[in-house]
Amino acid sequence: MSDLDDKAIGKIGGGNESFSDLMKKMVEKQLEEKSADSPAETLSVRAEEPVEEPVKETMKEPVKEPVELSAEEEAPQIVKQEPVVMDWKQEEKPVESYQPVSEVGVISSSTSILGTVSSKGHIRVEGSVTGDVFAYGDIKVTGKVNGDIDGGNIELEGCDIEGDIKARGDVNVGKGSVLNGDMNGQLITIDGTIKGNITAQKGAHMSGTSVVKGSITAATLSMSSGAELQGRVNVSLEDES
Repeated sequence: MSDLDDKAIGKIGGGNESFSDLMKKMVEKQLEEKSADSPAETLSVRAEEPVEEPVKETMKEPVKEPVELSAEEEAPQIVKQEPVVMDWKQEEKPVESYQPVSEVGVISSSTSILGTVSSKGHIRVEGSVTGDVFAYGDIKVTGKVNGDIDGGNIELEGCDIEGDIKARGDVNVGKGSVLNGDMNGQLITIDGTIKGNITAQKGAHMSGTSVVKGSITAATLSMSSGAELQGRVNVSLEDES
């Protein structure tokens, strides 16, 4: 340490203070002298000028003036749709033409058939048939049939029938014949017994030996003396046609 420093220390401390205290005071004194010699530095802070942001121009939508609607415009418009009319026609079924051949099928008295009998010609039943009988032509029964009979002209002679009869032509129920079923034909002549309803498109005749237990619907009806009818009579087919 130099002599100047020793003098300074002696001047500051007076000799009674510790070395560290003397050094602290000496540093403080030097700082005070230095600050007195140099002018005070002034710090100037330049405030940044605010940057003006460009104003964004907003497009203003034009104000729409309210439009007054009439009563017709305010109400919902209902469009009436005309219904679609379909020109529909039912197909006409072809009329089946029954043109019988000249052949005649015979079921003899010693023959029994279990099943349906069908022919494009004529049929004569002398034996027994358990089943329906169908023919394009005429059918004559002198035996026994347990089933329906469908043919052109139908003749029953001394036979027993358990079933319905449908004739495209005329029907003749001979004496001694018994039918348990309904009958439908054009002109019906009855000499036997029928237990069922009868429909005659052209007319019906009951002889003196005839017995009918059922209703008769016919265009005309004639009854001989001794004929027996247990049922209702409706003579109306001619008026309906």
